Amino acid sequence: MKKTSITYLFFYLTFLMVIWVAVFLDKWLLIYVKPFVPLSLVLLYLKSVKRIRFLFPLSMVIIAVTDILIYVDFVKYYILISILIALFYVLCILMLKRYVNKKDVKLSMLFSPPVIISTLLIAYLIFSVTELVLPKIINDIKATVLIIVSALLFSGVSFFIYLSDRYEKSIYLFIATCCTLFVDFLLAINEFYFYNRVFTVLINIAEIGGIYFFVSFFIETKRIDSSSKEEGHF
Repeated sequence: MKKTSITYLFFYLTFLMVIWVAVFLDKWLLIYVKPFVPLSLVLLYLKSVKRIRFLFPLSMVIIAVTDILIYVDFVKYYILISILIALFYVLCILMLKRYVNKKDVKLSMLFSPPVIISTLLIAYLIFSVTELVLPKIINDIKATVLIIVSALLFSGVSFFIYLSDRYEKSIYLFIATCCTLFVDFLLAINEFYFYNRVFTVLINIAEIGGIYFFVSFFIETKRIDSSSKEEGHF
């Protein structure tokens, strides 16, 4: 079996292990199994890209620490978790920076129906979820704003790359962004408003899937313009 195949197999096994624990066991046990997912994705990245840069491994370390804190005591460590999530989004933006071209900035794109509808939908979700959990986060509102702003910046960059249609597999960024927003919203509801085991399972599926598609973009993407030099890895 090729090394790359082994790394994919390791990822699939860790993914299934996390879902099995989330479905059948106490969620605090995810403290011990969830960090293996970021590790598997780091190994997948290191084995798959030609030019290794360390922003992605660093972001996975942050995700691993964040996941541990979430399942140790989300409320107690909420401020620290917020800072780590915001830092993760900043690193993601830095990874995507080289795929953004100022020449692609057009008013017609910014005011296109998909962008307007997506913006309104995200704004509605932010308002609705914030209204639900506000009594629990009223003393930590700055931390919440930090997550919202960083998530919106990451979403904006990802959607911009997707809409500019200059790279193959940019749909992966769209999927990753949808997954991360879903995780942020549902995690807040699950921890602050109404806990449900099903929500925990969905959160883990969406988080792992989102990060997987995010790293897959860097592994598989290349310029659509065949006359241009391939820019497949960050």
